Amino acid sequence: MAKFLLIALNGPTSGPGDEEEYNKWYNEVHAADLMSITGAKSVRRFKVVAQNRVDKPYANVTEIEADSAEQVMKELAEKASNFTDKIDRTTSIFVLGQEMTD
Repeated sequence: MAKFLLIALNGPTSGPGDEEEYNKWYNEVHAADLMSITGAKSVRRFKVVAQNRVDKPYANVTEIEADSAEQVMKELAEKASNFTDKIDRTTSIFVLGQEMTD
């Protein structure tokens, strides 16, 4: 079984109260959606305190053990793709990395 990290860099839209609603959605809805993925081990969120070339206020890391990256991507699309309108999707970034074993 392979080990994967899903790293998302994103933040809220810029309206009044958007950051509060974005964080509430992430903590109460999206984290549970991510944990529903087969093999999900943890979802952790971080407030960015320093960065280089990426201007996003939050970093989110999900640890997953799965047979393949394709399986992870399929389940992400099925189980964790309902986004609030308070997330700024125009510049959100995600990376799915597989642990190197050699």
